[in-house]
Amino acid sequence: MKKRALNVMAVILLLLTMAACGGNPPAALTPKDAVELATAWTGTAAIIQAGGLYKEGEYKTFAYKGLEYRYMAAHLDSKKKMKAELQKFVTKKKAKRFMKENGILKHKGKLASPEAEAASGSLLQWEIATAKVLKTKKSKMTFELTVPIGDTRTAETIIVSYEYVKKSGWRIDKFNE
Repeated sequence: MKKRALNVMAVILLLLTMAACGGNPPAALTPKDAVELATAWTGTAAIIQAGGLYKEGEYKTFAYKGLEYRYMAAHLDSKKKMKAELQKFVTKKKAKRFMKENGILKHKGKLASPEAEAASGSLLQWEIATAKVLKTKKSKMTFELTVPIGDTRTAETIIVSYEYVKKSGWRIDKFNE
């Protein structure tokens, strides 16, 4: 009887430990989910690259090291706000790379980015993109996304690596890198 009670206790402790340590493997990312996350990311990345969603009178520029910069919109003007927005879609590493690649810096207590010409709208038709799994490894997956380009009957192929982030879910770690 003692052995049985000890075995039951051992199983309960094992289950509790697995639950506490996140012992359950993440649910696989479906191709549909991969496309949806990539689509959401491209929209957010475009907004951030434009400086954010400015309110009237909020857009301000300054010169720094020979370049013209603009302060980010209020909803993105601190590292905390920026990282919170980025990490809805990407890993911490990718967020850091994105900020560096886009020249985002802190100036007079606010984030700013280099002034850039407004990009014209993309012809990529994300709403009808497809995805194919290339690689699966524990908490990482890589997909090949095929995104039609306008009415050209051609498509762009984009390789996207996703990583499962505990308590957050799947996030993009590499986007065509």
